[in-house]
Amino acid sequence: MRHRQVEAFRSVMMTGGITSAAAAMHVTQPAVSRLIRDLEETIGLSLFQRRGARLDPTPEASLLYREVERLYLGLDQIAQAAEDIRDHKNIVIRIGTVTSLVRPYLQRAIRDVIGDRRDVPLVIDVENSRHVWEMVENAQYDIGFVYRRQRMDDRARPLRQMTAVAAVPPGHPLAGRAVCTPDDLAGERLLIPGRNSPARLALDSALAQAAGAPASLMESSMLNCCHFAADGMGVAIVDEISIRAARANAGAALVAIPFRPEIGVGYYAIRPPGAHRIAILDAIVAHLEAQLNAPSCHIPRDCRPAS
Repeated sequence: MRHRQVEAFRSVMMTGGITSAAAAMHVTQPAVSRLIRDLEETIGLSLFQRRGARLDPTPEASLLYREVERLYLGLDQIAQAAEDIRDHKNIVIRIGTVTSLVRPYLQRAIRDVIGDRRDVPLVIDVENSRHVWEMVENAQYDIGFVYRRQRMDDRARPLRQMTAVAAVPPGHPLAGRAVCTPDDLAGERLLIPGRNSPARLALDSALAQAAGAPASLMESSMLNCCHFAADGMGVAIVDEISIRAARANAGAALVAIPFRPEIGVGYYAIRPPGAHRIAILDAIVAHLEAQLNAPSCHIPRDCRPAS
């Protein structure tokens, strides 16, 4: 039994005649007649009684058609499942991200890409970069948004590269500096990312070379450091993306001063090993990258008071 024979039988049963079945299958009428005869010979059953140009299904044909419909229903379900997998419908998408990218960047990307679609379940975990890396490596997240680390691989897509800045409120003594160095931080409360942050090692090395030490350290996420700095709690060593997020979320008034020596800070999108591409996630990543590289995400010169 060949698939084409079954298809011809189903078309005749559905349309009620050879002519309509031939049109549906885009073949000639003799071709459909031949497929039906071949099927009858193959299975040893008479499926139609020919009354002139009309075909009347036999009782055996009705029973067979019931089984054929079950088969095609199963194929339709498989096709629908494949479409759902391709569009990621009704399949939970798990995202891990560092705090600085949640609002407004990731929030906007998800809003614009997914919008009113109600068939895309989401789990969004906000964790430190190291935890997100580990969860992605174990395929617990479909995608992760993290800071740069020392070793990157082909699964990591760079979203934005920059160098660290010092963030202070406009009235702070350092606000008028053209640059900020470790020596300028002597006696200050320093707001810095935690020890799991990739930028922390370079920052600790720079501070170790300073003539004087900060009065104290406060460790938190870069976004929290920005909020504390805006409240006058100290000098934050952060990145431009975190400053913009603090301004957008809470109207934090901060001046950004280039920090020297330069400390590289980068954001990346990472995927699990062997992960298949998911169209929705590709669109979210592209949207996020566009936001992070838009002119509004670069600290303009007039936000850095001249020395």
